Amino acid sequence: MKKISLILMMIMFSFGTFAQEEKEHKDKDHMEHKEMKHMKMMSHEEDATMYSDKMAMKLNLNSEQKADLKKAQQKRWESIKEMKAEHKEEMANEDAEDMSKEKMEMHEQMMKIQDDFKEDVREILDDNQYSQWEVMHNEEMKMHDEKMMMNHDKGKMKEKGMKMKNKKKEKEDYDDDNPNL
Repeated sequence: MKKISLILMMIMFSFGTFAQEEKEHKDKDHMEHKEMKHMKMMSHEEDATMYSDKMAMKLNLNSEQKADLKKAQQKRWESIKEMKAEHKEEMANEDAEDMSKEKMEMHEQMMKIQDDFKEDVREILDDNQYSQWEVMHNEEMKMHDEKMMMNHDKGKMKEKGMKMKNKKKEKEDYDDDNPNL
């Protein structure tokens, strides 16, 4: 009897340990989500200031360059905001074929905004600073693209998981309806 109670206590202890690990994992995910939410809540003004401050430290910008870079970043955000507003209205009224065309146009406009921003930065920085900035910018873009692909893949996996659950449910319903099988 002592062995059984000892085994039961060990099992209960292990469940408690697993529950705590799961809770810690969920807490970490929650904190990451909270940080991302905070980043989205940051105004474009704050983002432009933070960006110009970061670049001023990394590239040794003078105060004029820093102010010009902040203006360029604000201009970039304003262009993106306008583009999204235009496309949001258009995409609400589009069918599936036109939506892919609309997304392609939006991507092209986004690339134009990025190119305009690069031109503005090129005019603000000297050659050495620009080459350093370009390396940093390309690295940021690479990380952004990887993040977007991961989110895209997560969406596909979630969609696939839902399809699998639906198929499993359909099979269970079919089996329930046909007990002879």
